[in-house]
Amino acid sequence: MTFGIYTLGCRVNQYESRIISEKLAEMGYQELSFSSVCNIYIINSCAVTAESVRKSKQIIRRAKKLNHNAKIIVTGCLAQVSANEVESLGDIRHIIGNKNKINDVINIVQHSSPCTKVESFDGAEYENFSLTQPTRAREYIKIQDGCEGKCTYCVIPRARGPIRSKPKASVIQEVYNLADNGVKEIIFTGIEIASYEYDLSDLLSQTDQIDGIERISMGSLEPTLITEEFAKKLAKVKKLTPHFHISVQSGCTTVLNRMRRKYNVNMLEASIRHLREYIPHIQLTCDIIVGFPGESDLEFEQTKEFLMRNKFLHAHIFPYSKRPETVAAEMTDQIPENIKSRRCTELEEVQKSIKADILKKELTRTKVPVLFETFKNGVNRGHSDNYIEYTLNSDIDHTGFIIEVTPKSTDGDSISAE
Repeated sequence: MTFGIYTLGCRVNQYESRIISEKLAEMGYQELSFSSVCNIYIINSCAVTAESVRKSKQIIRRAKKLNHNAKIIVTGCLAQVSANEVESLGDIRHIIGNKNKINDVINIVQHSSPCTKVESFDGAEYENFSLTQPTRAREYIKIQDGCEGKCTYCVIPRARGPIRSKPKASVIQEVYNLADNGVKEIIFTGIEIASYEYDLSDLLSQTDQIDGIERISMGSLEPTLITEEFAKKLAKVKKLTPHFHISVQSGCTTVLNRMRRKYNVNMLEASIRHLREYIPHIQLTCDIIVGFPGESDLEFEQTKEFLMRNKFLHAHIFPYSKRPETVAAEMTDQIPENIKSRRCTELEEVQKSIKADILKKELTRTKVPVLFETFKNGVNRGHSDNYIEYTLNSDIDHTGFIIEVTPKSTDGDSISAE
């Protein structure tokens, strides 16, 4: 029996799909590319934005066209928050929510009877699986699930449930196993890893001692976590990469207040200062929501000025989209789509210029450690310690190795090195 998996959305979904794939392979199922004719299609969906919902539906329809006799299993956040919407696509008989996703998907693969299993998160515990057969030099480890925030725009608390954390001993054992199988970089991820319940800084310190692991990275961090004391602790983790994704959303305090975020712009910028003060060569990335209800021209300008002041390597800029059953969807003063589109374009142009300047400064470094991840047509591609993309022309495949290179030129997106 053959199967294909298509994963939409966040790193947590990507990790969970890797576990499902690994477990099915252990049971004798053969994984093919999703575009192949498979007996089983698994769509791990996303529902964070209207665009992610549209893409999830598009992939479900594609699976039906690829093999109308296949078993189609839809799981993930769209399945959890909008099972009826999935069913409306026609003849989707296997819909699995997020409460016990991995176990439930594996069980459905083995049984032929239709099943919709979308449960509330009452009594939910952490679904504790570990990756055992890595395929890349950089691997995610999910350490946390769920969110208990009250952000007015977000469906994640409904889609992922309350905060649950992977026991620290289980995480450390997974790191050891991945190191023994050649993994060089670990990326700790979760829905909100700032809520990890077993002392995040201690987890990083223990991982720092594991032979074979040469880099440690983290997923998105809440500014409320990044105190000066926390930044000092991070600086002591020798293998920690000097790159962090900061959960920004807006550079305007009044917009952040309407979003019900836990911080304001002053707190945001203080967290950024702490990181830059204690960690050399650091680069930061972020997300920006444009056109939140009521966003005035002045508020938008404040976000643009915030972006110019704080100089992120990359900013994921996207327009606000209404999500069902959220407070923001009912707010007055919804911003017209043409204005959101114009503002996105304007911010993207600003960010493009910021990144170009950052890459020019990167050229002044002399020895940069790069973990190469792919090799094709004589070009090695990978990322520096601070998450800048590098290319290296060579007859030798350096995939899986960290090599010190000298940056030579930039095209505005990546660095060419020798």
